[in-house]
Amino acid sequence: MANGGWYGTKEKWKRLEGPLVEIDPVIDEFAQKIGVPVTKNFKDWPGRSIEWGGETRCLIQIYLANEKELTWNIWICCSHDRDGSRYWKREFLIENKPIEDFSDRLPDLLAEGRARLINWSRHPENLEFATKLRSA
Repeated sequence: MANGGWYGTKEKWKRLEGPLVEIDPVIDEFAQKIGVPVTKNFKDWPGRSIEWGGETRCLIQIYLANEKELTWNIWICCSHDRDGSRYWKREFLIENKPIEDFSDRLPDLLAEGRARLINWSRHPENLEFATKLRSA
């Protein structure tokens, strides 16, 4: 199950994660092409994450937005930590839509998200303040 901590039924999990499983081949192919792994179901919630970078972290996430309606978000985020603070830029490429509304465009959406993230990561000084980080 999802990270070993899902407390619902197997049937409910299959219903929630099912739409992602259908698009996994597209996500996996994209991640393989750019040479990064796909993380699945972070914190026991249906989702897929593609992450890369060093000091400047780039992230594309596809995750369940609404359990009842089975709608999804595609979110991109670029973050950079400096001087005890986190700076970031983030944007929704898709917000609260059923997977069938965007699955045919998924390769283009992933490529578009990656291009934006690469551009943002080249200029970490332009990222906006997000939060103070805890000191060690």
